[in-house]
Amino acid sequence: MKVKANNLLLPDFIKHNYEVLLELFNCINVGIYITDGQGTTLLVNDESIKTGGLSREELLGKNMADLVQSGYVTESASLKAIASGTEESILQLLRDGVQVYITGIPLLKKNEVEVVVCTERDITETIKLKEILEEKDKTNKKYQDELEYLRKQNARIDQGVIAQSQTMQTIIDMALRIAKWETTVLITGESGTGKEVMANFIYQNSKRCGKPFIKVNCSAIPENLIESEFFGYDRGAFSGARNEGKPGFFELSNEGTLFLDEIGELSLQMQSKLLRALQEKEIMRIGGKQPIPLDVRIIAATNVNLKRAIAEGGFREDLYYRLNIIPIEIPPLRNRREDIIPLVISFIDQFNAKYSQSKTIRMNAAQALVNYDWPGNIRELKNIIERIVLTTDGDEITRAQINNQIYHAMPPDDLTDADNNLSLQAQVEMFEKDLLKNLMLQCSSAYEVSKILKVNRSTISKKIRKYGIELEN
Repeated sequence: MKVKANNLLLPDFIKHNYEVLLELFNCINVGIYITDGQGTTLLVNDESIKTGGLSREELLGKNMADLVQSGYVTESASLKAIASGTEESILQLLRDGVQVYITGIPLLKKNEVEVVVCTERDITETIKLKEILEEKDKTNKKYQDELEYLRKQNARIDQGVIAQSQTMQTIIDMALRIAKWETTVLITGESGTGKEVMANFIYQNSKRCGKPFIKVNCSAIPENLIESEFFGYDRGAFSGARNEGKPGFFELSNEGTLFLDEIGELSLQMQSKLLRALQEKEIMRIGGKQPIPLDVRIIAATNVNLKRAIAEGGFREDLYYRLNIIPIEIPPLRNRREDIIPLVISFIDQFNAKYSQSKTIRMNAAQALVNYDWPGNIRELKNIIERIVLTTDGDEITRAQINNQIYHAMPPDDLTDADNNLSLQAQVEMFEKDLLKNLMLQCSSAYEVSKILKVNRSTISKKIRKYGIELEN
């Protein structure tokens, strides 16, 4: 900044009015240091004296170049302003360790510097305060990191995720990182490994937690209803439609998260319509005239090898790449045996609370569970633990009881020990329930079970709901 002066000789004016100007400048809680156009000191107020190490008498008449040469100051804002003819600012470190922020403003006459007025602010305490705050920020960051670590550990328990093995801990850490982003996630793994639990975990740790979270089992919806279930319909769209119309899964999950379980079971026609909805971020109800914009995060899951399905023509490659932005593959339980005992303890606690029991497990019994390969993964383990809690005597689960359940369970088609007091209908239902439970452990979906039993998929889905058979992945 350049300041134009009038025709007064400023150095002379300051000298002739020194006492009045000094008294005036001493009223200011900012250091004032004035030199002439050659850098000779003309006036120093009391605040400026405080920040230095020399008295006023020692400074008056001294040239700033001499003060720099003597080491009183390391550089001079006055000399820089004289050289440039413009405002200059420096951070000055004085002999006694005081740090001063100095701004030199030249006053010009006929483009020549007459005087330079420097303002000085002692920022030593400010810098110390800044250092204290930075240190406090580091401490707070440390505490926040520790709290985040504890939150992660608690989340893994509270949200149903048991991650003792290094493999699962790595997966959980990645899931926590990607949960806060809006990107699509594809969860793969064998049936029963906990894909739905992982989807819940991602949702609970996302920014959309508290917003709608719609879970859809793609294999459980009859083919003739699947489009209306996904996209909804308007009034009069087809015979039997509700008069008021109906929103589909996408609309219900708008601004939230849509979990598409067993997505590998969708027909190619439905895959095409799903792809369009994901690409365009909008859907059209059946019978609708206006597209409906969407803001939905997609989490998909499947136990189908989608690359193989693509090669066999059963799954669209473009939909696969649309879904497979962030892949999470959950390993089978046999490949993470460190998780088995924590899972067993968690399930025992869960069923003790549910059925008012007080079961514990012997260590050699728990080891028998670790040694088993668990073809049905976590779902099979959970079912075995529930059965043991309900059907064994005593409060301590033994190795013999475990072996009996794992290796000597009654096959579903063996009715020789059936209760003769039960009616034919009751015994048929018992057989049907056991058969379905065992097939659901072995198969990837209700659709696969329907093919084995040669019945309609909707029939299997109804019976699964009737008997309360869990479909969790």
